Amino acid sequence: MNYKNIIKTISSLTLILLLSGCTHKLITYDKDGNIIEDLSETKTEKIEKIIYKRPAVSLLLKNRIRDVLKAMSKNDLIKLNQEYIHPSFGFYNLYKIDGAKVIVEQKMIYNIVDEETEEISHIISRVKPKSTSLKIIEKNVKFDCSPNDDAFYGWNDDGLFLSNKSDFPLLKMMKNYSTYKQKDFQKAEQIENTSYKVVLTPELSFYLTFIDNNWYITLIDRITTDCSSPDY
Repeated sequence: MNYKNIIKTISSLTLILLLSGCTHKLITYDKDGNIIEDLSETKTEKIEKIIYKRPAVSLLLKNRIRDVLKAMSKNDLIKLNQEYIHPSFGFYNLYKIDGAKVIVEQKMIYNIVDEETEEISHIISRVKPKSTSLKIIEKNVKFDCSPNDDAFYGWNDDGLFLSNKSDFPLLKMMKNYSTYKQKDFQKAEQIENTSYKVVLTPELSFYLTFIDNNWYITLIDRITTDCSSPDY
């Protein structure tokens, strides 16, 4: 092989590497390294967008809500973690620190006894046994911090409520931080588009998502009722 052919061979190999890095082609070369036939169309890799659909309210969902509340009323964190938190999906814990909104991904609810800061375990410990017998009302209740009039502070109704409305844009919140990946955005979309919000007044708010043929807690919201900073 003379120098001319060597140069052509090197050039063709470089071209192959460049093409393979961005497209998928079946290309035929002659003995001198010249392209003589292109047998395929360029293929580009696409990320399929998942279309989420929220299941209808069912007896399974309502029974699951009562079972969650029953475990909470007994302060049974072991049962909550084993049966109502999906082992791989986990859940998002939303709260505020000095008025700043925080999102923490967790695989379990921790039993924190420190009283200096409000924790999920503290809220759970205050759930009353009678909550499991409350009628589940399909209504989107709202929380009002009402900074100018304490008479309007709190939820606009009392009881146990179920709604397909979200109180905050989880996906938008995540995109404000550089630490979250595409899988996190996908989970946020799934929660926003398929979950149901459960509110037990005056202070418990969580979301259930249908995963692997059952409903799991995927988000616990402590932001909505925290009035240390303005709403979204």
